[in-house]
Amino acid sequence: MDTDTAATIAPLRAAEHAFARLADDLWLTPEAVSEGPDAGGPVPPAVMDLQQVRTWLLEPSTSHRDRDRAWRRIITRARDEEQWMVAAIGLALPGLRAAARRATRGLDAAAAADVEAEVLAGFVTAVGAVNLEWTRLVWRLRCRAQRAGMRARHREDRHPRLPEQLNESAAPRPPWGHPDLVLADAVACGVITAGEAQLIGETRLARTTLHRVAADLGAGYKTVHKRRHRAEARLAAAIAAGAIGARVSAPTAGAGGSVPSR
Repeated sequence: MDTDTAATIAPLRAAEHAFARLADDLWLTPEAVSEGPDAGGPVPPAVMDLQQVRTWLLEPSTSHRDRDRAWRRIITRARDEEQWMVAAIGLALPGLRAAARRATRGLDAAAAADVEAEVLAGFVTAVGAVNLEWTRLVWRLRCRAQRAGMRARHREDRHPRLPEQLNESAAPRPPWGHPDLVLADAVACGVITAGEAQLIGETRLARTTLHRVAADLGAGYKTVHKRRHRAEARLAAAIAAGAIGARVSAPTAGAGGSVPSR
C-alpha cells in the first residue's frame, strides 16, 4: 500500500467523527412562526441535540415543510459559524453517504477518498449558495453534492491515479520550508501526507511556481498538479467537516436558544 493510501482518512468518516464531537454541544430549540410562508407550530417539536435532530429529520412522519423550516435555520447558522457548518454536514450525512456510494463504486480507497472530498466540498458550496426560499432544501443540497462527486468520478475515470512520485524519499531540495500549523495538523490527522503538505505550502504559501517544483522533483507538471489538486480537495473537505482547524472549546448555543440543562 502506498503512503497516500495508508495515510488517507475517508472524508465522510472524518465528518461523522467531527459531528459526534459536536452532538452534545449544539442544540436546535423549538421555534414557531406566526406569519409568512413558514407560519406554523414549533419546529422542531422539542429541544433537541444534533443526534436527535438528525433522527427527527429522517423520520417519515416529519413533513417536508417542517424539514425545510429546520434546514433554513441550520443553513443560516452554517453560513456564519464554522461549528454549524460541521453540524449541517453531519445532519446531511445519510444522504451524502448515498451520493458518495454511487460516485465511488469500483474505485480504490485513495481514489474514493478524493471523490468523497469533492462530495463534501460540493455540499459546502451548495450551503453557501442555495436559495432559502426554495423547498426540499436538503434534497437540493444533496443533488449538488452528488453532481460534484460524479464530476470527480468522471475525472478519475478519464485520468486514473498516477504512480506515487512524490513520496518522502523524493523530497525536493531546499529551500522548502515547514508547512504552517493547519497543514501540520492535516498531516498529523492523516488527511494529507508530509510531502503533500510541503507541496501545498511551497506553491500556495511560498508562491513557488508548480513548474519549478515539478522540475525540482524531476516529475511531470501534470503529475504534480493532479497530486496537489487531490490533496487540496481532501484538505478542504477535512476543514469543512471540522476534522482539522476547528476545535470545540466550550458548549455553544444552538440555533434559536441557549444550551439547556438536562
